[in-house]
Amino acid sequence: MRFSTRLLLCSVIPAGLFVAALTVSLWGLFRTQHEFDSYLSTEQATANGLNEMYAQGLQMGQALRNIVLDPQNRKAYENFASASEAYAKAQRDTAAMAGGTVLASSLEQLATLREVQSAKQARVIALVKTDPAAAAQALTSDETPAWRNVRARLLEEIAKGR
Repeated sequence: MRFSTRLLLCSVIPAGLFVAALTVSLWGLFRTQHEFDSYLSTEQATANGLNEMYAQGLQMGQALRNIVLDPQNRKAYENFASASEAYAKAQRDTAAMAGGTVLASSLEQLATLREVQSAKQARVIALVKTDPAAAAQALTSDETPAWRNVRARLLEEIAKGR
């Protein structure tokens, strides 16, 4: 083999290996970017939704207690309605993002628990107008256990990192 051929091979082979390594690196970079974008748009978004649902659930509970403590407090009713709407929006958005994932069936169960809690909250609000003592009793014996069920499911899903 001639010297010029060896010199050419010593230049071309490393350059080819460099181009191959650069191609593999760029492919890995684009793949990582795609997976990260996917993570942000699904897993992180659903985790944020679950945390929002938890926060709004706490807000609803506090507003409901304020209603029972002072049935004439209009702001408590407004806060309850606002938190309830925000919870429902977070629940819809999270369910839409989680469609087709493992979390979807769990969110359906959570929606069922929330419907039960919502009915008990409506009962407490109805009782406040006619019998405040019965409303306080319904709050502690009916609504609070219903919230605990919703809360437990939310915290379970949050702990799973979904």
